[in-house]
Amino acid sequence: MTTDINQILNTAINKINSNSNPNANTNINTNTNVKSGKSFEDVLNDLKLRQYALDVKPAQQELTFSKHAKQRLAQRNIDIDFELIERINGAVKKASEKSIKNALVLSEESAFIISVDNNVVVTAMNNQEMRESVITNIDGTVIL
Repeated sequence: MTTDINQILNTAINKINSNSNPNANTNINTNTNVKSGKSFEDVLNDLKLRQYALDVKPAQQELTFSKHAKQRLAQRNIDIDFELIERINGAVKKASEKSIKNALVLSEESAFIISVDNNVVVTAMNNQEMRESVITNIDGTVIL
């Protein structure tokens, strides 16, 4: 993605340079941004950093549990340990790589509905609820 941005910016700069009229009386300073005092190179680097921040995948962020999910974990006596959280994080990463937005993550004892874009566990079910439920509004499943 960064290469595409660089190509677009280089193309735009080349067009600006080729379309400039050397006879025109313009007072454009291409080395600094008048408002911020930043050089053109600094502005481009800032844009690249912003794009990189937008490209960071949710799986690289910390997994969180919604209020609803926390209530379900307590009501359904679902135990979560560090190892399970790490496995769920791995499942979220896989789901993200496959462009899944809402994933069902199945473990041996429980299931979790996760908003992959937000990296949030939306709800949790134990084995009993899984047997008696129809699960909707998911677009992918990862089995641990």
